[in-house]
Amino acid sequence: MGFLTRICERIMFIWYLIRRWIKYQQNFQVINMNTLRRMLEELISQIECIVEKLDAEPLVPVIQQRDEVYEWLENAERIKTQILTIEKLGERKFISPVHLAKLVDEKIGEVEELLKKGCLYNEICTKKSFKYVIIGGGVAAGYAAREFVKQGLKPGELAIISKEAVAPYERPALSKAYLLPEGAARLPGFHVCVGSGGEKLLPEWYAEKGIELLLSTEIVEADLHSKILTSETGGMFEFETLIIATGSRVLRLTEFGVQGADAKNIFYLREISDADKLVETIRAKKKGKVVIVGGGYIGLEVGAAMRINKFDVTMVSRDPWCMRQLFTKEIAAFYEGYYANKGVKIIKGTPAVGFDADTNGEVKAVKLKDGRVLQADIVVVGVGAKPLTDLFKGQVDEEKHGIRTDGMFETDVPDVYAVGDVATFPMKLYNDMRRVEHVDHARKSAEHAVRAIRASEEGKCIDEYDYVPYFYSRAFNLSWTFYGDNVGDPLLFGDRDPTSRKPKFGAAWIKDGRIVGTFLEGGTDEENKAIARVARAQPSAEHLDTLKREGSTLDISMLTNSHL
Repeated sequence: MGFLTRICERIMFIWYLIRRWIKYQQNFQVINMNTLRRMLEELISQIECIVEKLDAEPLVPVIQQRDEVYEWLENAERIKTQILTIEKLGERKFISPVHLAKLVDEKIGEVEELLKKGCLYNEICTKKSFKYVIIGGGVAAGYAAREFVKQGLKPGELAIISKEAVAPYERPALSKAYLLPEGAARLPGFHVCVGSGGEKLLPEWYAEKGIELLLSTEIVEADLHSKILTSETGGMFEFETLIIATGSRVLRLTEFGVQGADAKNIFYLREISDADKLVETIRAKKKGKVVIVGGGYIGLEVGAAMRINKFDVTMVSRDPWCMRQLFTKEIAAFYEGYYANKGVKIIKGTPAVGFDADTNGEVKAVKLKDGRVLQADIVVVGVGAKPLTDLFKGQVDEEKHGIRTDGMFETDVPDVYAVGDVATFPMKLYNDMRRVEHVDHARKSAEHAVRAIRASEEGKCIDEYDYVPYFYSRAFNLSWTFYGDNVGDPLLFGDRDPTSRKPKFGAAWIKDGRIVGTFLEGGTDEENKAIARVARAQPSAEHLDTLKREGSTLDISMLTNSHL
């Protein structure tokens, strides 16, 4: 009897477990079915929302996106029908609980995918409309926004669309104070418009003014005649007036087929994300070897910052002297000597033709055309930039690699303006068309375009843009400014000894007997303003020629005292 009793007890226990498992499965099926029902309700809501938007306004994005949306609608309707069928089969017990559970699990997974895509397509079918749209979130965008507010902008009228993740900032800081080991510049410290001594426009400022700041949003299609912009995710933005402020992108050595140019720790500097990666590597490679490829703005400014960070720095340039597009050979000689005294090695007249990497893929050497090989832990490349105009090709007139505008920065397409790096505009002072890549022009052209837009709306007229080209740089303890045009014969004056404690010198470019360009290293604010006035007025250079013939020593006062 005892044996039979134990057998019965075990059977009863096993039966108890089986009942518990069946009850659990039933409960699990109920829970899963309830989950599926809720998801189906959400899917039906998405279907209705998208269909309503399509009926209200036909979809405009590219064909591929339109086809994807309609395919999604077909799949969603099919899945909806299948779920309703499964629900009826389960209620009537036409299929086993195990098979039902499997079907429910499968449909939950399929509906999850549909819901994710539905959110995206819901955005595609939503078109946001603004009176004004600025495409590009750099310096020009920030200064244009401030000018719009000054001109009486109403909340909800303006949107700024930027592929960067932060509000507009003063880009020149990235190659200067951002890289310093102590007291480095960081956001929010250099948001626009602090670069011109104005108010710092934090993200909250845009919200307070009713300006929609659409960050991390890249526009991939622009239909200027339909006045529709489409983002990478399919979002659509309609405008009445558009300001193109897309700026430039860096030229990469990979574009020229340079061997090994895709190695790690080869950096380009354009956006704050670029600078952040460089700063991180500076900390990781302390006091290592840096090679700067390029002898222009980026090369000189980053080279100085790297030397201040106590790196072994070598600059490599294919040109015969640094800043060749602006400096004369004599001016460049001063800066090359000054940098050499600071411990920066400069190699001129030979380009970088290849890079070697270690087993981790990190750059370890730079190969030059003349056969030399330079060891490197970090490489920073600054070999030029290209204006970002591809979105608008075939829709606007172009000239000198930019978008052609009039003196108000309006293109040949009505209500479409272009400012900053991308604009080729009438340079009134020289009576020709020019494109200027500099932060000062980005600021001023953006402000002028906004004033022109508002004046046009009010039936008023303003003067055409009248700009004097201006360039400047700050590196080590040096500070130079240039105004005007560097054409004609240069006349140098002052102390160009790179070993001087406080070097100060300048230059004037003389063409057809008039001063057309001015340069000054180490000048005061007042002196810099004075040479700007000279460059604009273009006075006669006769007195300078006379002094030079007489063997007199020229100085800044002799340049700026000319009957202005």
